[in-house]
Amino acid sequence: MMELEEALKVFDGVKEIDDTESVKINDSIGRIIAHDTVSKYDFPPYDRSAMDGFAFRYEDIAASPTPLLKVKGEVMAGHSGKIDLNKGECVRIMTGGVVPKPCDTVIEFEACTEEGGIVRIPKLPPKFSNIAFQGEDLKKGEYAFERGDLVKENKINLMASLGMNYVDVKRKLRIGVIPTGDELIDIDEELNYGKIRDSSKYSLEAQIRGVFQEFVNFGISKDDEESIKYKISKGIESECDILLITGGSSMGDKDLTQRVLEKMGATIIAEKIAIKPGMPTIIAKLNGRKDVWIFGMPGNPVSTYIAFEMVVIPLIEKLTGTNKLSPNLLEGTFAGTFKKKPDRVHFVPCKVESGKVIPIRYNGSGDFTSLSRAGGFFIAPKESSVLQTGDPVKYFMIKG
Repeated sequence: MMELEEALKVFDGVKEIDDTESVKINDSIGRIIAHDTVSKYDFPPYDRSAMDGFAFRYEDIAASPTPLLKVKGEVMAGHSGKIDLNKGECVRIMTGGVVPKPCDTVIEFEACTEEGGIVRIPKLPPKFSNIAFQGEDLKKGEYAFERGDLVKENKINLMASLGMNYVDVKRKLRIGVIPTGDELIDIDEELNYGKIRDSSKYSLEAQIRGVFQEFVNFGISKDDEESIKYKISKGIESECDILLITGGSSMGDKDLTQRVLEKMGATIIAEKIAIKPGMPTIIAKLNGRKDVWIFGMPGNPVSTYIAFEMVVIPLIEKLTGTNKLSPNLLEGTFAGTFKKKPDRVHFVPCKVESGKVIPIRYNGSGDFTSLSRAGGFFIAPKESSVLQTGDPVKYFMIKG
């Protein structure tokens, strides 16, 4: 049985995929940027007013006991701002307007009075107030985006400002899911005694799409070697990068995943990982026309969820050249009592309120009801045997 950190080190030498595609920026949300992008422009592209007010040169009135300015012209947003100013003169300027040379300060309308073309300033603002200076946000030649960045909604504005109608991104990984089990039926079938609906496939589909990769459904496999082998072969023929086989990874008579993989010539890298839930997680690699990573995953829903988040996502990151997909670990204060054997790292459903991490009712890895009610998972380290109120604890929130 491998420690989690040891299992993840298996992926250290994984080669990042080279395949990229160009997509429109509004189709790029969640995609991984393939190349560094250098700005061709300064942002702002010129000194611009951040307020509606009067623009002036600070030194003209800095020493005056009764600061007065003569208004000479007006600058609206979208116009050049080319106005010749003499000492003691100012311009009316609107938000976004080009600040004329040699002005270096803007005072908002409400902070002064104007009468007969003369502006009186009761209290002089600090020099450089209310001006966004050329290049102060981003200078020409600086990196606007870096390879491996995840495109989020907040990046679209800058992309559009740079004139990027399209952006080069990594192709999506093809991730196939093969549920196994004679007891499984699909979601729309009648639930007869002794049968259960295949929920893990749908949960994994959501998780795969949640990290913006391509889900490929190979349907339920019966608990026999030929059926499992056939499904794996279909996954390889379909050029999947990763295959997830749910159920069949433990030690029961019908847990056939490892046996089938070995007969197909796969290299078994890990048979078990020291986490709970999710211990019976197999990591394997099948070398052929292209390398295919194969995970034998537990059938219970919470186990499958955790195995994907903690083990599969790190591989996805290595293949796509990013570090932006794994759960974000946070620190909080535990509120409650949790006891465990000091044998494995435990991931336990919880809710978080004002930094307090509160365990919720949880009946083990088959409890998909608790999974649906959880806000996140707290992490009980391998060596710990008890967590009590007030203890520091790490946790991550469920995405979405």
